[in-house]
Amino acid sequence: MTGKRLARHSALVAALCAGTFASSAAPATADRPTFTTIGVIHTFGDTCYGQADAGASSPRGTPGTARFGISFVNYTPFGVPCTFTAFANWRNLDTGAVGTVAVPITSRGSAAQPPQTTFARLPTGSGRVHIGVTTDYLHLGTPFSEIRIR
Repeated sequence: MTGKRLARHSALVAALCAGTFASSAAPATADRPTFTTIGVIHTFGDTCYGQADAGASSPRGTPGTARFGISFVNYTPFGVPCTFTAFANWRNLDTGAVGTVAVPITSRGSAAQPPQTTFARLPTGSGRVHIGVTTDYLHLGTPFSEIRIR
């Protein structure tokens, strides 16, 4: 299980960091965007259940916008498709702006297949931003993570 979880987390990190992203805990600058791992969300539903990994980054070329990514591994037996909505909830600590972006997730795969990552833009504005994730299914959520958006 640890190897599978590491592979899923690595896939999410690679997807968020690919191209114009770099892994860093330092404040964002023109040369060095930031990345944060939001954490693991366990989702339970009537006909499906699984685990999602989420992260956010401050990409170059999109000032005031965070890039949110979430990947989901379907643990439902017999390959039953899993469809739910994840909500990226954010609060800009510097401006007071708040928002929620709905991210529809559909997984037709199983725990044996690599998860797909779904991306969304969060119009957070520049500053320090807290981001957390909830779903429309019963879930174990994550604490808010902070990221600096340029």
